[in-house]
Amino acid sequence: MMESSIRFIHSADLHIDSLFKTKGHYPGELLERLRNSTFEAFDRLIDACIENKVDFLLIAGDLYNEEIRSIKAQVHLRRGFERLQEKDIHVYVSYGNHDYIEGKTLPIEMPENVHIFQSQNVAHIPFEKDGEVLAHIYGFSYEAREVRDRKVPFFTKEEEADYHIGMLHGSLDTNTDHDVYAPFSLQELKEQELDYWALGHIHKRSVLSEDPLILYPGNIQGRSRKEDGDKGCYLVEHSSGEWNYHFVPLQSITYVSTTVDKLETTSPEELEKVLEKAKGKVAAGSPVMLTITLLGYAGTEGDIQDWVEVINENEDFDSDDWIWIEEVKIESRTTWDEEELMRGSHFTGELLRTISHLNEEEVEQWLTPLFNHRKVSKYIHPMNNEETKDVIEQAKSLLMERMINHERRGTI
Repeated sequence: MMESSIRFIHSADLHIDSLFKTKGHYPGELLERLRNSTFEAFDRLIDACIENKVDFLLIAGDLYNEEIRSIKAQVHLRRGFERLQEKDIHVYVSYGNHDYIEGKTLPIEMPENVHIFQSQNVAHIPFEKDGEVLAHIYGFSYEAREVRDRKVPFFTKEEEADYHIGMLHGSLDTNTDHDVYAPFSLQELKEQELDYWALGHIHKRSVLSEDPLILYPGNIQGRSRKEDGDKGCYLVEHSSGEWNYHFVPLQSITYVSTTVDKLETTSPEELEKVLEKAKGKVAAGSPVMLTITLLGYAGTEGDIQDWVEVINENEDFDSDDWIWIEEVKIESRTTWDEEELMRGSHFTGELLRTISHLNEEEVEQWLTPLFNHRKVSKYIHPMNNEETKDVIEQAKSLLMERMINHERRGTI
């Protein structure tokens, strides 16, 4: 008897129709390109399924960016899934913490090739090929924004299928970078003896295990400098007794960061060449949102911002290789031993100790009046825990640089 084969694409975290609320000050053309980027990445995902003639597509949570799904987003997804239906390609969907079931939904019906896990209880959906059950797809959907209990023990293998594939929108219980939902350990996943684990929730792709294959594909389109580099999905195949996989980039716009150093003697007039040089380090061929770090520059941020505006004015958003300088950061070469400073009895040590005890809830409490302000709230949105941590770290670095430089000059 010939061994069966299977081919599918594993994706997650589409975040269709992300509004890029914090980018409202950008030119209209750029903002439109950013808002279209998640739709374009999804279209490329559908193209990849068709071009590679896959059996099915897995989407492991967070199809939408918010629990309130826009009609535009739902219709765009439906049209993409209809393209797959024409090619007899099935779609298996689980909802995550951003598009949980109890969130507001609109009555957009998906085509028959789309199979959605409708409950927070783990279930399995069979995939049939040539009249035979080839695979069992296991999964669940978030019913509310948070799932804190361990779901892996309920992924129980059902017999009479060649392949057993688990879909899980969650994170390792040791993860400290993201909110830990549906926590699991690698050992737990392996004990269930499934053939493949299709993970979602973490926006950075990674391979947690080769045997069995346990993969995070990351999100399909970066939405900030923290989601830089190529974004996309995994094409996975089992044939002749072997599992193979490779990454397929899908992003419409790429977030890139670069550093320029040795700028201690750079004058404001030379900044144009410095910034153009930084742009030149970026591989052309696709639109880029660029963050530049200037090491050792002693000039003012005002000079930098003036040059950034002048340079950005020349970008043509109708081209396929524009580079928009999104942010320029100045970093001195000042280094310090944070642990040593924290042990000191001076003001700097006391400040560091105070900052180290800050938590996201306190910062959120301080900023709530700003986010609730009638006029301001239209242009900004509350920060998530990850963004809050980033702000705390940036504030700490800025304070330390300023204070240590002043101390060395004898002004404190």
